[in-house]
Amino acid sequence: MNTNVIMTLFQNMGNILNLTAGYFFMKSIDCCLKRRKSRVMFLIGLFGYGTVASIIVYPQDMWNISIIVPLFLVLNFALYKGRWTVKLSLTLILLPVSCAVNFLERDIGTRIFFSFFEQENQMANTIISTLTFLSVVLFWILFYRFFGKSFRKIYDTFTDRTWLIIDIVCIASFVSIYSCIYLSPFYDSWIIWPCMLACMTANLGSIRLAAYLADGIFADMERKNLQLQKNYYDELEQNQSQIRKFRHDMNNHLSVVGRLLQEENIPKAKEYFEKMASEIRTANRKFCENSVVNAVLNAKYQKMTEASIDGFFNISIDNMVLLDDVSLCTIFANTLDNAIEACCKINDPDRRWLRLKCRYTENGYFSFELENSKENEVRIQKGRYLSDKEDKKLHGIGISSVKDVVDRYEGTLDISYNQDSFRVVVLIG
Repeated sequence: MNTNVIMTLFQNMGNILNLTAGYFFMKSIDCCLKRRKSRVMFLIGLFGYGTVASIIVYPQDMWNISIIVPLFLVLNFALYKGRWTVKLSLTLILLPVSCAVNFLERDIGTRIFFSFFEQENQMANTIISTLTFLSVVLFWILFYRFFGKSFRKIYDTFTDRTWLIIDIVCIASFVSIYSCIYLSPFYDSWIIWPCMLACMTANLGSIRLAAYLADGIFADMERKNLQLQKNYYDELEQNQSQIRKFRHDMNNHLSVVGRLLQEENIPKAKEYFEKMASEIRTANRKFCENSVVNAVLNAKYQKMTEASIDGFFNISIDNMVLLDDVSLCTIFANTLDNAIEACCKINDPDRRWLRLKCRYTENGYFSFELENSKENEVRIQKGRYLSDKEDKKLHGIGISSVKDVVDRYEGTLDISYNQDSFRVVVLIG
């Protein structure tokens, strides 16, 4: 086999490895963002991210890494749907890692080549370049294997503000990588190897740390949901106990009503009967099939009853697959808390009302509309809705939490109000 055939074979192998690295690089991004479905888009991503994953980095050569930044950003924004903050964050997280891996691979491969071969030996250069590039491909395969789940956790849980924290950490690595490459001595580039490893480790560690934080956030939300469910079942058991007691005393109740009717004390008999009916209705509330949402609604309905708020619930979210229970709980609990709080500030109980409509359609659309009466003035400061809570740290947290959920699902949140009412509309789908 002659030299040209061997070089061609290894060059083609290098092209295949390049595409392989691009594929697993793109699959890692798929864990965070939803790629646009198109064969053309897939091929563009394969070649484009293959370029990013195998960027050639030499000491004091700023041209390649300067070109790769806008290329990476264009690919993220053109090929993927989703929040622009996440697309920007992925650039700050992954680009320093790619630059560090490829710098080390190229620099180490070059030193191996010059240690055993002459500069004119092109075949040896091609073979060693291809073989050392295997380490880059292996890196991105392992990255997808071990960090893909972390990316999914982060995306499902983190808000734009939390992504910003990751950006602040990773931008330090971003600047350090550029500075080291620019200032690196050409012949003694091994001096910056520790810096490259440190920057790469910092970004990989940030991903893992963010995943642990996401687990903690999700676990905390789950605990709150479990508490709501526990409250619901405790209340259900209490109501069932009341029913058993009520049935046991039914003869006595009927005797009381009968005696009042015999005495022609119609108002008193009517009052007694309505009290009995109210206890029966209270003990059998089922607003929807979702146990978490039902728990939230039961807890809030109890507050509404105690505050003499006229409430109306129309909930149809059976077979919900779009939103998880944690997100549903956040939307329902926070908006209802705010609505009940606003109603309670109305002195006249007859003017306290609340209307909630929620629907999930078969084609995957979720709509939520909550409107309530109010008489207090709505105050907004720096985009946050201020309440009358004594603790200023709690101002606007409810609406902010709802907005975070809506942003995460790429939905819309519309808030409107007038002198007498406040309205929140959420659309996701």
